[in-house]
Amino acid sequence: FMTFCALSSAKGMDIKMKKPFFSLITPVYNIEKLLPKTIESALEQTFTDWEMILVDDGSPDNAGKICDEYAAGDSRISVVHKKNAGLAAARNTGIKACRGQYFLIFEGSDLLFSEHTLEEIYHDLLSNPVDIYFARLQDMMEKDWKVTGLQSEYCIDGLFEAGGQDLFIKLYNNNDILALSSPVNKLFKTEFVKKNELWFYEGIYHDDDEWIPRAIVLSEKCFFTKRIIYNALTWDGCFGQLASDASLTRKACDKMLIADHCCADIDKRFPEGNTSFKKKYYEYYVRMYMDGIAALNRVKDEQCRVKIEKSIREHRNVFKFMRNCESKNIRMLSIIYGILGVGTAKLLILRRYK
Repeated sequence: FMTFCALSSAKGMDIKMKKPFFSLITPVYNIEKLLPKTIESALEQTFTDWEMILVDDGSPDNAGKICDEYAAGDSRISVVHKKNAGLAAARNTGIKACRGQYFLIFEGSDLLFSEHTLEEIYHDLLSNPVDIYFARLQDMMEKDWKVTGLQSEYCIDGLFEAGGQDLFIKLYNNNDILALSSPVNKLFKTEFVKKNELWFYEGIYHDDDEWIPRAIVLSEKCFFTKRIIYNALTWDGCFGQLASDASLTRKACDKMLIADHCCADIDKRFPEGNTSFKKKYYEYYVRMYMDGIAALNRVKDEQCRVKIEKSIREHRNVFKFMRNCESKNIRMLSIIYGILGVGTAKLLILRRYK
């Protein structure tokens, strides 16, 4: 009897210690209305070898309590309660805690496409173990669950083994925006992300735009599918703050900060000369800096305009990187900046974006 108990105990421990194939990392903040559907879409999956890490980012509503209730009912669900620090910090917390072979950033207001989604991805990854798995998403309205948009197919189909630098260039040349930005329509090999210390830049908007290109460039092998795996939900009021001058200003300043940070980072990680790849990489972030400047055409509040002007000057080092871009017009901006200063270069950008 004692031997049987010991064996049973050991078996139970093995089950508990076994690493799942998927980790669903779900940042949670102020979404008590939609969170149950998000969790249920995981519970409904025909493929069951997964864990869900709910990261309660100091949510002021009942979302944290809902997390605890689901965790109490299913051992695959765990909860991390933390002080509010923003989406990037919540994602990092989930990545550090996850045990799965692959993880999916699964926002706490969205849904998996169907009950077979994880099973289908599992079979794809068994045949093609890769660093990043690129799939597609569709946009839906929560009000009537109507599909409002469908992500276009990628410019690549199937396995891509030429390396991350070539992949970045191909995606950039084809203007594959959702390949270069959104993390929610992709799965990432956990070992690849942790080994390369690919953490989200915390405390800023647009952390996706900074993180995804870094991950792509460092990858060795990726897989692209036409499969839709994700429903990204929109609900009344979820974009309400985007129209405010304060929000536009913060986003603009963060874009310029990211551009400055990433242009400098390119030289550190890729010390070779100004290759075709580096020109593309520089230009991606230079255009982000220019987008930040262009916010002056939309912002009316004087204090907000002052903040943007200050950020333009704080990150004016980006103008120096413009000379390394492929675009002749952008290289000309760098020359104008060197001769006439940041003010004149800024005015030319604003005229271009008007």
